[in-house]
Amino acid sequence: MLSKKPTLTLLIILTSALMSGCVTERTYSGTDVPVQERSFDNVAAARQRVQLGLTYLQKGNSEQAKYNLDKALEFAPNIEAVHVALAYYYQSVGELELTEKAYRNAIDASDASGDSMNNFGVFLCQQAKYDQAEEMFLRAVKMPKYTRSASSYENLGICSRKSGDLQKAQRYFEMALNYDPRRANSLLELSEIELDLGNYSAAKKGLARYHRVVPESAQSLALGIKIEQGLNDPEAVRKFGILLLAKFPASNEAKQYRASMH
Repeated sequence: MLSKKPTLTLLIILTSALMSGCVTERTYSGTDVPVQERSFDNVAAARQRVQLGLTYLQKGNSEQAKYNLDKALEFAPNIEAVHVALAYYYQSVGELELTEKAYRNAIDASDASGDSMNNFGVFLCQQAKYDQAEEMFLRAVKMPKYTRSASSYENLGICSRKSGDLQKAQRYFEMALNYDPRRANSLLELSEIELDLGNYSAAKKGLARYHRVVPESAQSLALGIKIEQGLNDPEAVRKFGILLLAKFPASNEAKQYRASMH
């Protein structure tokens, strides 16, 4: 059977448009020449520091990343984006307690959105805190104006599968597909779950549905081999094997298939 180690990808979603400072204009008495005064916009400055900090982090410069994120926190301590960025920083350097603290600050921020709740759910699931993760994902999808419900339900499915609750995982993947019927990962996960449960015919139908959405991959062809083995159809196994070897000869799945033939 396929590995039961699905992974969650941490996606930091920040409102990161660079904003210029607010400009106020007045005219000196006795003249028509305007004099511009630029006022300091703390929130805009904080967002710029967040962008700079994340850029440094991507380049591997954690010192400058932390300096700029601390400046962002100084400028605007109550906005979500600053705390989510700090959480991302702390997780990247392995400070998991500080990561959780930063996420809790993010979801308590004055402008908290479903994005930070979804990201916090991902983190909690990675720490095997499944019940807390589920609560956070569900909070995300209930937030006003949250547009990524399909992603959060898919995360719920992955997290439920990781916890060993396959029935709950199925339910959440189906919810993800209600929002986005062409969501390839959810389709493949459902087919894998049916295989794990020994429901080979349902797994076969699920895989066919997946292949109507996206091209065949080494992973999906290997899944097809396992499904047809479960259905005791050697000819179908052979056909999937030929496709796997022809399309993805260097893949790990192809190597495993070759090894199984000897």
